[in-house]
Amino acid sequence: MSEKNLTSEQEELVKSTRRFDLRRILGALFVVYGLIVGITGLVTVGATDELKRTGGIAINLWTGAAMLVLGILFFVWDRLSPVPAEDIVKSEEQQEEERKAGEAKLDA
Repeated sequence: MSEKNLTSEQEELVKSTRRFDLRRILGALFVVYGLIVGITGLVTVGATDELKRTGGIAINLWTGAAMLVLGILFFVWDRLSPVPAEDIVKSEEQQEEERKAGEAKLDA
């Protein structure tokens, strides 16, 4: 089954599943936190008390940059290797069969 042979209901399922892929959620969190920490690092880049505590390293700036890079890598990973539509449809069909089997046990 290719993505072109999906029904509209299956296409919506695939879009919804891909939209809430964990890689996207983690990527967004790392980007947001990286921006916050990076901006903090830019604002306090000349603070001598912070540089003394960190051994002369602008730790907020470097940590923010690393978090931004990691978040972007999550987005790239998601873009280059999306979850196959066949796997999503098979998983949904299997869950539906398990639900029906569970309901049949309750009815018996």
